Amino acid sequence: MKLFTLLTALLLSISLCAGALASTADARIVAPNTAKITAPYAGTLLPFDWQSGDPVTASETLFSYQTTPIYAPYSGKAAAVHATRGDDASAVQSRYGALAVIEPIHPLYIAASNNDAYDKDENKYLHAGEFLYLKNGNDKGTGRVTSVDGDRYTVEILTGPYDPGDTVRCYRESGYASDSETGRGKVYRYPDITVTGQGRILSVNIYEGQMVNTGDLIFETADIMAEPDSSRFISSPNTGVISALYATSGQQVYRGQLLCEIMDLTALELSIELDELDIPVIHVGDTLTYTLDAYPDRTFTGSVTRIFPIGSPKQNASYYDVRMTVSTENITLYPGMNATVTIN
Repeated sequence: MKLFTLLTALLLSISLCAGALASTADARIVAPNTAKITAPYAGTLLPFDWQSGDPVTASETLFSYQTTPIYAPYSGKAAAVHATRGDDASAVQSRYGALAVIEPIHPLYIAASNNDAYDKDENKYLHAGEFLYLKNGNDKGTGRVTSVDGDRYTVEILTGPYDPGDTVRCYRESGYASDSETGRGKVYRYPDITVTGQGRILSVNIYEGQMVNTGDLIFETADIMAEPDSSRFISSPNTGVISALYATSGQQVYRGQLLCEIMDLTALELSIELDELDIPVIHVGDTLTYTLDAYPDRTFTGSVTRIFPIGSPKQNASYYDVRMTVSTENITLYPGMNATVTIN
């Protein structure tokens, strides 16, 4: 009888000890890697429709800057392009005088006078926009009156093999009849068109020798504090979800301003809220079992990877954040999912 009593007491003691050694702790799935997206330079954001919780992929454009466009002021050929992407526009202009130089399509003009016009009143009365026929020896061509000032007028040469310094006669009739001569003058060259701007060059849409039309976009610039390799686009560094959004469409932002946070969903782990009484029995590298509320019929295992040394007070006790790996085999996990970990 005494032996039976002793055995019973021993079994009860073992049972109580085993029960004391085994406990559980609440846990949840977390995404430890969150990228903070900041504005690389000051500027204005173009409209966007992102919202907190939206998924994003690596390299996907999150935000775009409104740039300062520089358009071709005149049609012609790009005789020289001095600026390259990343340049300080002011520095380029200080050295070369311009970001680019455009040679007009019709670079020559005649500074003419009607003093030598055939003695007819109509030959001495010209109009801007009027079409004239040109002649220098046997070289024939055409031109258009661009301005009139008393007895002087300017003719832009449209066709003809003329050179600066040539003296050219102007006629109203294609047959070059002497009584249709409106005067004559010397050939000059228009000055090339210089393209200027300010800020950091973000894009160059022109190359030497290219023909451009008035209004073509040839450069885009941004705030001078932008880095030389800056872009007008701000992209996501990884695949994940927008966990916090601080920017608004059309907002002016300053350099370094926090725009949003991207939670990386490719590296999830379990965050255990561990009672201080269990801390002594847990070590980095230990293997623990856990269950997920979303998959109650399955048991998983993971390894302890980190124990945060600073606890948080709760109900007269301190709790510590302990991290462990999670299994993603044949299941879908999201941050915030609840779990229960068994502490042996």
